[in-house]
Amino acid sequence: MKFFNIAGIGVLGLLYADPALALAITNIDPKPHTISVTAGTDSKKLTIEPGKQTDAACDGGCKVTLENGEQYELKGSEAVSIDGGVIFIDASPDADASDIPNIDPDAPSPDQAAPRQ
Repeated sequence: MKFFNIAGIGVLGLLYADPALALAITNIDPKPHTISVTAGTDSKKLTIEPGKQTDAACDGGCKVTLENGEQYELKGSEAVSIDGGVIFIDASPDADASDIPNIDPDAPSPDQAAPRQ
């Protein structure tokens, strides 16, 4: 009986624990890239081989710095890829349409887009 009480408490702890946000980084370049991921005061260097993916802790936001010195500020739940020595955001679960930059001055804003049917 004692085992079931302890196991029940463990399951409840897992259900109510906040998941750590991880940043998924994929290298689609033909050469490896070494990047630095800084979250708060913690900084970690990662080498990502061609065609490989790695996860980096990015709870509450982080900065990713490429070898060329370019820095990217990310929220932490994105999936990004390195292509041509540049980071591209592939997916951001908490993205909002208002976060999308308007790079075409003639394009309608997300608020003016035709409604979906």
